[in-house]
Amino acid sequence: MKKYILLIGAIALLSNCSNQSSENNAKEQTSAQPTSILTLTDAQLKNIEMDTISFQNISLPTIVRLNAKTEVTPQHTVSITNAFGGYVKAITLIPGNTVTKGQVLVVLEDPQYIQMQEDYLTTKALLEQANADFIRQRDLNSEQAASDKVLQQAKANRQTLMVKKRALEEKLKLMNIHPNAVSINTIKRTINVYAPISGIVNSVSTNTGQYVSPADAMVEIINPNSALLNIKVFEKDLYEVNIGQELKAYTNSNPNQKLTAKITSISKEIKDDGTVDVYAQITNPNGIKITANMYLNVELTVHRMATNVLPEEAVVHFEGKDYAFEVLKNNQFKLIPVEIGQTHQNQVEIKSPINQGKVYVSKGAYQLLTAMKNSGDNE
Repeated sequence: MKKYILLIGAIALLSNCSNQSSENNAKEQTSAQPTSILTLTDAQLKNIEMDTISFQNISLPTIVRLNAKTEVTPQHTVSITNAFGGYVKAITLIPGNTVTKGQVLVVLEDPQYIQMQEDYLTTKALLEQANADFIRQRDLNSEQAASDKVLQQAKANRQTLMVKKRALEEKLKLMNIHPNAVSINTIKRTINVYAPISGIVNSVSTNTGQYVSPADAMVEIINPNSALLNIKVFEKDLYEVNIGQELKAYTNSNPNQKLTAKITSISKEIKDDGTVDVYAQITNPNGIKITANMYLNVELTVHRMATNVLPEEAVVHFEGKDYAFEVLKNNQFKLIPVEIGQTHQNQVEIKSPINQGKVYVSKGAYQLLTAMKNSGDNE
């Protein structure tokens, strides 16, 4: 009998301990979270500086992150050739060198340059003789001392030499030799090849002693200051991209230094990887040294569908979660969990709940949270 009494007593004791433990756990959980409803007296309410607001439905700007590579346009890429070819006598360039317009890039040497100057000087001398002969025949013809046929031959001879002299002048200019500088004492066997634009040497395709034909590009110069950003935009984001949109871009090595650019054209072709080429003109490099085929990260600000927002001060943070105070009747406020999105200009997106028409505390929300926690501690 005593054994049964002891067993019943032990069971009762264990049950009592279990209930007490459950009550303690419940109290701990209650103390860890604030009570969802806060009731204030009129006196307490006067001590809190408070404003209220309802959801505002606005379109928040969203940053779309893309990848881009600098691409120099064809009109700002120059392949240096020579219309007559020749042997490379001197070249001191390497890729990456900066050159200025009018700078000597390559010195070429070839016997044909000598021949061209010889032909020009010979033609020039013959033209002077032909001019004199034409004048003489014209005077004789006017006095009927010479036939019309002889005069016409003198005129044709002069005209032929004038055409040849003019053609040789243009050929000399293609060699970068000024015709007026050619004389018996200035005939030279070398010519200089000059930079037509200022820029950076992108490639060098020849060396000293090599023969280059008129079709061979010796040097390629690019003007990186006129480079475009070739942006890869996925098809799903294409509807958010428009000509004239401004964007920012930066390198991985210095994300805080950002250049600005403006979209100038959008390709109509979707590539195999699902992207579309979008081109943007750099408007302000902001100190970034632009080179060809340079990879950049792009931030494009777009405006998407309107969403519900509250002021930042209306959202309070407690134990890793976000809350807002809904205004009830009779000095009562309900703490409700909210899911927030992006923030812009002190406005925060509220993804849930979607309670249009409800009124929320904006200014004074943190004071209410403090009062709620103090109320829970006093219970």
